[in-house]
Amino acid sequence: MRPDLKRPLLVVAIILAAHLALWIPSPGLAAQSLRNWGQGLVDVLVIVPSVLILIGLFDAWVPKEVVARNLGRTSGVRGVLLALLLGTGAAGPIYAAFPIGAALLGKGARPANLVIFLGAWATIKLPMLMMESAFLGIRFALLRLALTLPGIIACGFLMEALLSGHTAELRTSPGD
Repeated sequence: MRPDLKRPLLVVAIILAAHLALWIPSPGLAAQSLRNWGQGLVDVLVIVPSVLILIGLFDAWVPKEVVARNLGRTSGVRGVLLALLLGTGAAGPIYAAFPIGAALLGKGARPANLVIFLGAWATIKLPMLMMESAFLGIRFALLRLALTLPGIIACGFLMEALLSGHTAELRTSPGD
């Protein structure tokens, strides 16, 4: 067995064992949980191939210098704003953002901008803001945005400071 498959298979085995253990006291709940897990797995497997195709196109079409210049160490405020814009305008679930983030990091994006991109993707997408405005009011949506933005930016720079010695390891992680 390939060593890189051991961990994912172990996770699947643990999940199945947990469902088996749940089956004894509550077969109905275990069956429903297993169906939900299977549906979630199908949902992920439907999205991942398109994300991988987009990453391949990004890797082929976007030169490393462009990413390094616009999202790298010397990008400054422009890099932060671009990371926010990319994350805010993105579509899809958050797990689709991680391979994209890895590609950005591999092309020279600053870790702070990567975390800002991921934070924006997770919390301030445009459709989410529109839904909040419609259901909870524009005041609520703008207040949440005003409180979220500084937090995302602070987390980005805090994460970069915490990872300062590990950035080279991140850029040459297994799978590159």
